[in-house]
Amino acid sequence: MQVVVLKLGIFPDAGTLEQALARLPPECVQSVFDVSKPGGGERDWDRVLDRLLAADRIIVV
Repeated sequence: MQVVVLKLGIFPDAGTLEQALARLPPECVQSVFDVSKPGGGERDWDRVLDRLLAADRIIVV
């Protein structure tokens, strides 16, 4: 299973979610993107979208 994690910084219990994610097997979490801060160019967003489209699960923290 391919999991992509998007860190948006909008949930007050993000620490709890991150602890749960740490219990997943390392091979499951394919990418972690911190998009809580502005920035990143078009190529960066293309890479994020490619990973999101290929993921089996998307988890927002």
